[in-house]
Amino acid sequence: MEILSIILVSILSGILTYLISNNLKKGPVFASAIVTLVSGIFLPHFFGEFGTSLMVVAACSSYAGMVAVKNIPNIWEMIIVSTITAMLFILASSAYLGVGGRLGTIAALSCFTWIGFKKFVYATNLNVKNTLKYKSVGIWS
Repeated sequence: MEILSIILVSILSGILTYLISNNLKKGPVFASAIVTLVSGIFLPHFFGEFGTSLMVVAACSSYAGMVAVKNIPNIWEMIIVSTITAMLFILASSAYLGVGGRLGTIAALSCFTWIGFKKFVYATNLNVKNTLKYKSVGIWS
């Protein structure tokens, strides 16, 4: 149940940051600050000790939500990036505790992972299309 909560909080905070930043035109820093502030106030209050972990996940995902629209053009891709952020957070939850930059690094890796995957799929599709092109033959050209 904890893993599902982490994933849901990550998706929600990533989407909220993305929407505030891009749809409401408030900017990525303001959007991340608002989401982090609200999660820092409410999550520990309602979920106790586990709420502190959820607050950290929300902050991490809000950093990923600061991504530019040209890199993540729609909300569905932001959901995928936020899910990747949650999974990386779960995997790295016991690594480098207290070391600065861990959350930002997880957020950046999540964005880079999705952008790299999209570029890989695009390049693969382009290679397949070029391989399957028909040669012009006689009257069919």
